[in-house]
Amino acid sequence: MRFSDIQRKEIIEAGNGRFLGFVLDAVLSEETGLIEAFVVSEPKRFFQFSQSDNDTMKIRIEDILVVGKDVILVKAR
Repeated sequence: MRFSDIQRKEIIEAGNGRFLGFVLDAVLSEETGLIEAFVVSEPKRFFQFSQSDNDTMKIRIEDILVVGKDVILVKAR
């Protein structure tokens, strides 16, 4: 699967069905080169045009439950 395919999927919290956002970037391990986490953009508020660090969160690979056709389900935080 390509990273661009992951970026098109919605990130959904499995416990309550809350939409968390879309994948912006990946955090890689310097030792292994494997993905450790995805950086996810939180849903934009109306009239909010810029992306700041406060508008993103990291989803660890261990927290991903299912990668589906259209969505990625993650553990509740």
